[in-house]
Amino acid sequence: MRRWLPALVFVLLSLPAAAQETFSNLQLTVQEGDKVKRIDITAEFTADALVVRNKETKEVRRTIPYDSIRTAEYSYAKSPRWKTAIFVSPLFLFTSGKQHWFMVTSASEQAVVKLDKSVYRLFLATFETRTGKKVETVADSK
Repeated sequence: MRRWLPALVFVLLSLPAAAQETFSNLQLTVQEGDKVKRIDITAEFTADALVVRNKETKEVRRTIPYDSIRTAEYSYAKSPRWKTAIFVSPLFLFTSGKQHWFMVTSASEQAVVKLDKSVYRLFLATFETRTGKKVETVADSK
């Protein structure tokens, strides 16, 4: 019985988090001129779209309808998938330390999001469940 106790506690603690549909430990990466800027955001999975808001001002930065999503990628690397990162900004090549990155591309826009290590697994699972789209894991290019 004692061997099952830690597993039971883990499952019980995970249940409330599984219902979470809004995530707040995220940063949207945007390029302004020749500078890359990270904005603290919340991401909400609504009935038909992923809505990204500025955490401070609540301004909607991106609305990505699920049916317009073309690709979704996850990587644990110094920068988001290097070919894509250069497209967004060559300054990604100078970042240090590995981060959890998520990139979603739709018919009209893309979002590069730095995920906090405390929420990345749940965020990815929620994305796949809500959108019906598979998240491709991209290996770190060394």
